[in-house]
Amino acid sequence: MKKISIFLFAAATLLGAGCEDSSDADKVIPVSAIALDASLSGGVSMEVGQTMNIAGKVTVLPEDATDKTESYESSDTKIVTVDESGVVKAVDPGLAMVTISVGGKHSHFEVKVEAKKIPVETITLPDELTDGVTLKVGEKLDIAGKVTITPGNATNTEESYESSVPMIASVSDEGIVTAIAVGETTITVTVDGKSARFSLTVEKVAVETVTLPEELTKGVTMIIGEVLNIAGKATIAPENATNKAESYDSSKPEVATVSDTGEIKALSEGKTTITVEVDGVKASFELNVEKETVVITSIAFTNASEEVEFKESGSELNLAPLMTILPADHTEGVVFASSDTSVATVDENGKVTCLKVGEATITASARNHAAVKGEVKVIVCGDYDRTGWEISATSHKLPTTPTNNSQTAAFDGDANGKSNFGQTRPGKMSGGVDLRSQPDIQIWFVVDMQSARKVNCFRIRHISTTQPDFGTRWLKFVEILGSNDGENFTPIAADVNFESQSAVLANQETDNVRIPMSEYRYLKFVSDKNCFNPTGNTAQINELYLGREKENTGE
Repeated sequence: MKKISIFLFAAATLLGAGCEDSSDADKVIPVSAIALDASLSGGVSMEVGQTMNIAGKVTVLPEDATDKTESYESSDTKIVTVDESGVVKAVDPGLAMVTISVGGKHSHFEVKVEAKKIPVETITLPDELTDGVTLKVGEKLDIAGKVTITPGNATNTEESYESSVPMIASVSDEGIVTAIAVGETTITVTVDGKSARFSLTVEKVAVETVTLPEELTKGVTMIIGEVLNIAGKATIAPENATNKAESYDSSKPEVATVSDTGEIKALSEGKTTITVEVDGVKASFELNVEKETVVITSIAFTNASEEVEFKESGSELNLAPLMTILPADHTEGVVFASSDTSVATVDENGKVTCLKVGEATITASARNHAAVKGEVKVIVCGDYDRTGWEISATSHKLPTTPTNNSQTAAFDGDANGKSNFGQTRPGKMSGGVDLRSQPDIQIWFVVDMQSARKVNCFRIRHISTTQPDFGTRWLKFVEILGSNDGENFTPIAADVNFESQSAVLANQETDNVRIPMSEYRYLKFVSDKNCFNPTGNTAQINELYLGREKENTGE
C-alpha cells in the first residue's frame, strides 16, 4: 500500500507538471499602489532618542504583487534616520519627511522631533499661600507664577487652577482669584500633573458708616395718614460692604410705624425717632407727625415799612406784632427772608437784626405756598459807615481854594480834635489863602460818600472848646446840594440853621440837623461870611456825620 501511494503521488505530480503553462510561471505582478497605515498617515511626534519600527506599516495593492519589499528614506538624517529594517530614530528637534517605497510606489509621512521632555517632580507654594489666605468679598488675588517648580528646567511649566467651591471664590485661567461669598474653599495649582493647594477664607466687608440724606436728617414732618418710603435712602460706606440690608425702627410706634420694607405710616400727632440700621451700624432722624395742614390764605403787615434806630450792637425788631396771618388757626408755618442780609437779617421766628444803616425788604411767605406772602420794608436809621469817604474844599468864584487839609480828616473818627478839616473864611486870610478883599465870597466843601445814599440829617463835631479859636464854628449853611456825577448839583435845602446848637461853648457836638430826604453820592455844603462864629480866620470841623432819622410819615 505504501508503494502504491508513492507512485500515485509521483504520477500526479508529473501529470500536473506536464500540464502547466511555462509563460504563467514567469509572469511578474507589479505594485499599483501603497497606502500608509493610519498610525502614520497623520504624521508622528517623537522625542530625541526615541525609535519606532515602521516595517509593514503600508498596505500594498494588489495583494498578490510580485515584489512587496519595502525600502525607507529620511528627508533629513540630521533630524530623523531610518534603517533598512524600518527602524526610525529621532536624532534632533525638527521636522523631517520619511518615505516608504514598495515596487516603485512611494508614500510619505511627517515626523516631528521634539526635545526630550523633563517632567515636573514637585511644585511648592510660598508660605504666604500655604499658611492660608483671607480675602474680603469682592477682593482679588493674583496667584499666577507663585509656585516653585523642580527641577527648574522642567519642560512643561504651564499652570492650571481650580477652586473646590467656586461659589465662594472663583479662579480664572490667568490665576486671578475672586472672592465671591463668605465661606471657605481650597485653591489647587497644577503643573504637569503635580498639584499644590492652599485654603482660602472669604470674609464679609463690614459696614463702617450709614449716612442719611439731608432731606431726612434735618427732620421730617408728615400729616396723619401719610405714607413715606425711606428704603434705599441711606448711603453705606464702604460701597463694597457685604451686607447692605436695611432694617428700620420707630421709637414710638403709636406715632408712626415703619415696615420691614421701609414704609413709614403716620398714625397720630407727636414725635418719634426713626432708625435705619445696616450691619449693626445705625443712623436716625426725627419725625414730626401733625394733623392735616391748615394752609395760609393771606399774610399782611400793619405798616408798609418799619423804621428802626440803629445801634452799633445791632437793633432788633419783632415782626410778629406787625403781621396778620389768615386763617388764624393755620398750621402751615411761615418762612422769612431778607432782600439784603448786609443791612438786616431775619430768623425763622421773624426777629429782625439790624446790621447797618440802609433798607431791606423782609418777606414772609407761606411755607408750602410761596406765592402767598407779605412784605415790609425795614429802614435802619443812624449814622452811615464813613469808610472810604472823602471831603474837598473850593470856592464859587476862585478857580481853586488851596487847602492843606486831609481829605479824610472829617471821617477818621478822631474825636479828640487832633485832625480837623478847615477852610479860610470869607474876608479872612489863613494858610496862604487870602480872601480879605472878598468878604462876600461863598465857600463850600463837597463830601463824596462813594455811593448814593438816602440822607435826611447831618451832625457836626466841632474842634475842642479848649483851643483859642473854639469860637470859629459853623452856625448854618446857605445851601446844601446833591449830585451823582460830582459836577451837576441839585438843591436839597437852603438856609439850614443850627446856630443855637453851635453857640453854646460847652456843646462841642451838635444834635442831628434835619434836612429833606435825598439820595445822592455827592453832597455840597455852601457857606458865606454869615455862617460862622465871629472870631477866627478859619472854620474847622473835627468830625462830620451823615445819616438818616426816622420819618414822621412812616417812610
